[in-house]
Amino acid sequence: MNARIAIAGGGTGGHVTPALALGEALRERGAELVFVGAERGIEKKLVPDAGFELVLLDARPLIGRGIGERIGALFALGRATLAARRLLRERRIQLVVSVGGYASAPAAFAAALSRIPLALVNTDAVPGAANRAMARFATRIFAGFAGAQEALGPLGARTVVTGVPLRRALREKFADAASAARADASRPAHLFVFGGSLGARQINELMIALAKPLAEARVEIFHQTGEADRERVAAAYQEAGARAEVVAFEREMPRRYAWADLVVCRAGAISVAELALAGRAALLVPLGHVGGGEQFANARELERTGAARVLNSRDLSAADFSSALFELLGDRARLAEMGAKAAASAKPNATSEIAEACLALAGGPR
Repeated sequence: MNARIAIAGGGTGGHVTPALALGEALRERGAELVFVGAERGIEKKLVPDAGFELVLLDARPLIGRGIGERIGALFALGRATLAARRLLRERRIQLVVSVGGYASAPAAFAAALSRIPLALVNTDAVPGAANRAMARFATRIFAGFAGAQEALGPLGARTVVTGVPLRRALREKFADAASAARADASRPAHLFVFGGSLGARQINELMIALAKPLAEARVEIFHQTGEADRERVAAAYQEAGARAEVVAFEREMPRRYAWADLVVCRAGAISVAELALAGRAALLVPLGHVGGGEQFANARELERTGAARVLNSRDLSAADFSSALFELLGDRARLAEMGAKAAASAKPNATSEIAEACLALAGGPR
């Protein structure tokens, strides 16, 4: 009989993307899967689009909410946990895999109450609130970065540092892009800028402020801005005479990484894993006002290998950003060295390693 596994979590792309990557790998290995998410999360669209069954529960975020919303979220969590427990029993689930986020809590709690093996996938260098709460009940914890293992203290013995699971199609595109020949250093520097799928207002503003000096330095720019800022950023580059292509959203990220000499971006776990796969130098501006400092911790993981420079997003001035940016762009040999160090830290087999371990935990065929 094939392994019966529930994958729980979502709410944001940073949780749903690893869940889908793992789901694809487990499906290829014959596992019977059901995804468990939140009615308010983006998994409501992304999981069915990928061809998976999805059960939605009334899970609600607790962090950063007022007292009334927290009370309501706790009552909802109790009801959702009971519903998840019924689901696990009816489907005879052998393993629950939590990818984190508030959407994961009901099924993870239900697994603990039902004495079903629980595996956690923690993509960030700092464990999120849901995974911290459930770590004591987990049979195995798969960490994207060594920092997460250290942060879990005594529970680190249950933790394996595997890297961040990425979807097969994306990994294959990165492999193809990496084989492309690099142009020689005599051409203008290539700068790839993005702030996540929705863009980043802070990064966009910093780039607008530097449009003229970048034009004068003949830097070629590809900038994903998000829809809200696209026209304004494009106009600023055009007025400055900069060589820039501006898009709201970019679907061919591996090709853009391959084109770039330097990448400017936030430091979500997926972005950091992609930078390593692409082998590209980075100037990271971690988002500082969400969660428990996960992006700063992710960025430091890449920085300590020598693959990135990290700027504090809090009160970051255009002058400080400009100094760091032009220092890197002016040293092509350093950028190549940083890229090589990024590539050395890549973990392209993370998805398959986690999938194989999950099948073993579920007692299913391998």
